Amino acid sequence: SDRTRDIDEKYHCVAWAIGKKDGWWWPKKQFGYHWPEGLPLEPLNKESVENFVRAFESEGFVRCDNGEFEVGFEKVAIYVSNTNVPKHAARSLPSGAWTSKLGDDEDIEHASLDVLEGYGFGRAKVFLKRANPLFVEQVEG
Repeated sequence: SDRTRDIDEKYHCVAWAIGKKDGWWWPKKQFGYHWPEGLPLEPLNKESVENFVRAFESEGFVRCDNGEFEVGFEKVAIYVSNTNVPKHAARSLPSGAWTSKLGDDEDIEHASLDVLEGYGFGRAKVFLKRANPLFVEQVEG
């Protein structure tokens, strides 16, 4: 994985996966955290996948089967723990690689989703996509 941006504490992985840099998106009842209006705030380590899916849906994403590159779509992967609690989110890039924000540390680019597995992030198990015209087919040659 390669660092793509210096440390920035103003946003973290969910905001970054959505494409925003306007705060800490997490369903936590604490000053400085943002969560879409109408969605429940949840206790730490008891967050639900469905709540996260609904948050991404509020930004134009829809559920899909996998994180494979799809022409015309950007994708998001939600990483969950063994007990199905959301721990992290990553966003696909037009190159076919992925990008993540590591807490309040730096943004990184990683070639695959499984690169982050085993570091307290859980596994990439839930996928969403939204139309993005920048995601065109990569032509080799």
